[in-house]
Amino acid sequence: MIFYGSKGVHLHSEQVSGVKCSHCEQTSTHTVSIYGKYAYVYWIPFFPLGKKGVSECNHCKITLEPKEMSESLKLAYQNVNVNAKTPIWYWSGLGIIAVIIGVLAFSSAQHDKDAITYIDKPLVGDIYEFKPNDYYSLLKVASVDQDSVYVISNDYETERQSDLNDLDKASNFTSKPYGISKEDLKEYFKSKKILDVNRD
Repeated sequence: MIFYGSKGVHLHSEQVSGVKCSHCEQTSTHTVSIYGKYAYVYWIPFFPLGKKGVSECNHCKITLEPKEMSESLKLAYQNVNVNAKTPIWYWSGLGIIAVIIGVLAFSSAQHDKDAITYIDKPLVGDIYEFKPNDYYSLLKVASVDQDSVYVISNDYETERQSDLNDLDKASNFTSKPYGISKEDLKEYFKSKKILDVNRD
């Protein structure tokens, strides 16, 4: 099934009078119609692909494209084309993407602020994404006192940070807790040994 393509939609029509038809040679009214074309993905318009129009002689009913029009009819066509505005909804897809990017950027910035707060004020249960060497692992906060944070190392490591969620299981934290001073904790975060903090 094809989920992308292009589509044309009627935008605007006007009656143009006093123009001689090059086919029937009658001075009559012509209907000039403008059509807009847009690209879509999953039937959502993403961006316009331009405009195209035709004229129809109301006497002989012949339809002409701009390149076939007489100079006087072409001038009338150009005036009608100016009045046919491209609808803003032709940009819907790009607008949706822009909103999603904006939301993700805001969410990421907010998460970064939260991580700084969590490092400054650690709580039992916080999970630190830890990178002491070329591998990634997790540390879990077991207890906190005035000067130190006591963490339990995860029993496993991974080569990719994106795989850390798979390690976050209670059964993977079996080692004995050890202490890290709060100052060292901040330094680990600053030097990117601690990459992120997750808190339920």
